[in-house]
Amino acid sequence: MRKWMLKWILPTLLSRLYFHIIFLVGSVSLACNDMTPEQLAANPNCSSPERHTRSYDYMEGGDVRVRRLFCRTHWYLTIDEMGKIEGTGEQNNSYSILEIRTVSVGIVAIKGVESEYFLAMNKSGKLYGRKTCNEDCNFKELILENNYNTYSSAKWTQKGNEMYVSLSVKGVAMKGKKTKKENKASHFLPMPIT
Repeated sequence: MRKWMLKWILPTLLSRLYFHIIFLVGSVSLACNDMTPEQLAANPNCSSPERHTRSYDYMEGGDVRVRRLFCRTHWYLTIDEMGKIEGTGEQNNSYSILEIRTVSVGIVAIKGVESEYFLAMNKSGKLYGRKTCNEDCNFKELILENNYNTYSSAKWTQKGNEMYVSLSVKGVAMKGKKTKKENKASHFLPMPIT
């Protein structure tokens, strides 16, 4: 008689427990759908596990990061006092300190902190500095699998191909027409200021 009760009651209890868990999880997810983004961030029950492993909040707008962009060709991107774009080997060069400001999801504007010039690209793919931010200053920021980022013009393309911010092996800013996503001259590592 006992053997029969255990075999019959145990699955019933487990299935009831299973339905209670599903009901609780469903009610939490429904409650989370009605919250504003600020409420979601404050509520630990509504945060996703991905948020804790790697945060992409800066891509969602309004964020400013202060970084140095280190190219795979071993140059730091600089915007000097005249708005000239080039690379420097000096890690502590003040013109290499840049503000990366989120414009919209995946779109950033890059400004030299010392020079107060924005990084810009014109229709022919030439990089230059601009005192006021406009559409030429918007770049698509893409995080690659190798942990480097690429920055391509959000406005201009060349025959349908994206034009990237790139520094040659000599530290010279390359024209966007000659750049490719796969080229190491287009890969930048955003380094925190120490």
